[in-house]
Parts: sequence; structure tokens; C-alpha cells
Amino acid sequence: MAELRIAQPHPLRHTFGILDLAQYLTAFWGRRSLLWHMTVRHLRGQYKQSVLGYAWAFVNPLSQMIILSFVFSTILNTPSSNVPYPLFLFVGLLPWIFFSSAVASATEAVVGASSLVTKVYFPREVLPTAAVFTKVVDLAFGLIVLMMLMVYYGTSPEPNSIWIPVVFLIHLLFTLGLSYPLAALNLFFHDVRFLVGVALTLWFYLTPVLYPVSVVPAKYHFLYDLNPNSLFIDAYRRLMLQNQVPSPEKMLLGLAISIVTFLVGYYLFKKMEPSFADRI
Repeated sequence: MAELRIAQPHPLRHTFGILDLAQYLTAFWGRRSLLWHMTVRHLRGQYKQSVLGYAWAFVNPLSQMIILSFVFSTILNTPSSNVPYPLFLFVGLLPWIFFSSAVASATEAVVGASSLVTKVYFPREVLPTAAVFTKVVDLAFGLIVLMMLMVYYGTSPEPNSIWIPVVFLIHLLFTLGLSYPLAALNLFFHDVRFLVGVALTLWFYLTPVLYPVSVVPAKYHFLYDLNPNSLFIDAYRRLMLQNQVPSPEKMLLGLAISIVTFLVGYYLFKKMEPSFADRI
């Protein structure tokens, strides 16, 4: 934590404007070692004093997959594009769990580090970013379960799966952009954490995690095209299970939404940052 120092006004914090984004992002990149330390600290504290420890990173997605598979495959007979439903579900469930848990954790990040915020100066965006990066580690554990599931069903990743890291980076950018303003707003209005929980629950059912996009009536497709998570999850399935490259138009749309969300979210976070200490 050598990069932390006694709290003092940042030279730009009272004059922050849209043109300062590049300067702040460059300064943030310069503190990447601090981000690494905060991510490791967050990761260690995540399962501290729990009996199962890091095993929870396996138990959570696996238990959800088993229950949801039983309900939507055995009882409701949901179509799965000629893929075993548990595998179809898990490929969509993993990125959704990453997104929802990352946003929920990042929303609490600044409030949870209030003592640190008031005592030392550092780029406050490190806190929600570290919370999101911690969930990337959980996602990596979930991928181990996915690989085991693919072996069980005698399926191997398709050649076009090499594009999945590109889709994930776009997904990560969108997640960060959404997390920044929520983390700041939660410091001003504590209802935000509850609203985020409700919004994520509704968003889950409006995202094709449990079902393919093909079962959605055509007149509602435009809503799914504007839902970045819908674009990303459909892309993951096409690449990994069907060896199809998503349409460039949809990927460019997802990229555009992610970039705009990141820049606007980061800008809003930095605009609210000067008032953080007064709200704690």
C-alpha cells in the first residue's frame, strides 16, 4: 500500500470536466500496482472465516445450474438449441453471475472502505474496480466447472471460442462503466444497494440466460438488441457451442454501448468524488 498517502485535495478534483477524462484515466493506469494490491486484499477478505473458503466459487454456480436445469429443462421443457440444457444454461449463467455479483459488490465498495477514503488519498475508482476484478477470479473458478461439464457431455470448445476473450473484455468494460456511478451513488443514497438488487433480478429474466433468444417474439427483439448482456451471452453461446461468429453489427453495438457506459460512468464517478469524505 505504498502508493496511499494522507488525504489531500487532488489538483484537478474541483475543476474536473469532460476534457479531464484522459488525464485521470492515465493517472489511474499509473496506479495499477495499487489496484493489484486492493484486488488481492478484496479477494482474501471475500471468503475470510468461511468454512468452505474458495470452494464457494464452485458451489454457487454449480448449485444454481442444478436447480435451474431441473426446473426449466425437466419441468418446463425449455428449448436449448440442440445442446444439452445444463450446458446451454451454464454457458449463459457464468457470465451473468460474474456481471451481477460484480455490480453488486462494486456498489458497496466505496461505502465498505469508508475509513480508508477519509484517511488517505488514492484514486477512489480503485475500490469498485478491485471489486469487479475479484469477480473475474470467481469466473475463472466457474470455467473449471464448465470444462468438467463439457467433458461429461462429450463436448469440446468450438474453434471460434478463441474470440471469447474479446467478447469478455467488452463485457468487462460495460460492467465497470455501470459499477462506477452506482458505487458513488450508494454513498449518497443508501437505497441504491436495494434498487440494484431489484434491478438485477428483473434484468436476469429479461436476459436470455434461461432460454434462447429464438423463443422471444420478433416484435420484442429490439429490446434484446439494446440489452448488452443479451448480446454478450448470445455471443458466448454462439462461439463456444455453435462455432458461429456473432454478427459484426451486434458486436459493434455492444462495443459502442460498453464504451459510452464506461466513459459516462467514470465521468459521473469523478464528478461525485470530491464529496465522498463529506458523506461518510
